[in-house]
Amino acid sequence: MLILEAERDTLLKPLQAVTGIVERKHTLPILSNVLIERTGGQTNILATDLEIQIHTHGPHTDAEDFRITTNAKKLQDILRALPEGAIVALDWAQNRLTLKAGKSRFALQTLPAEDFPLVQEAPGFGPAFCVPQKTLKDLLAQVSFSMAVQDIRYYLNGILFETEGNKLSLVATDGHRLAFTSATLDAEMPKQQAILPRKT
Repeated sequence: MLILEAERDTLLKPLQAVTGIVERKHTLPILSNVLIERTGGQTNILATDLEIQIHTHGPHTDAEDFRITTNAKKLQDILRALPEGAIVALDWAQNRLTLKAGKSRFALQTLPAEDFPLVQEAPGFGPAFCVPQKTLKDLLAQVSFSMAVQDIRYYLNGILFETEGNKLSLVATDGHRLAFTSATLDAEMPKQQAILPRKT
């Protein structure tokens, strides 16, 4: 069954956005895979390490709904090796994903999509806000050095984000030192706190 046909870059770019958290060696083999699914007319690409989950939209396809998982790094390496502008076709049959591009054919093993662990999102999770990338990078750089590394007090292995009014505050500590910084938001926010893990 042909599930996807698109230009190389329209598949490679969203794949690269999610594969950064995929680890080659993991106790659960499925965590080396990426989930590619089509639901409601939208192609989604998703990867997780059970701590972080990254989700992005892939190229448009007219195929019927599907859900597959395949090795993320191998798929990315194959796509990188293909010439720019190449048209890539993904064909799925008998638990095997076949990638076709020009005269090239690659067969990739798949694992059942039902076994792919999804991080559950809290229903009605608080309001969202936008921060320019440069601002967020600057804020993280000012406090990240104070994060603990593999502390038994797991809540110290991350950065506390707090919003209140039009202020975003970041705090990090390892129990010996503490770093604090803040920035002004464009919107008014209720008081809310969340700890983002080090890897995030």
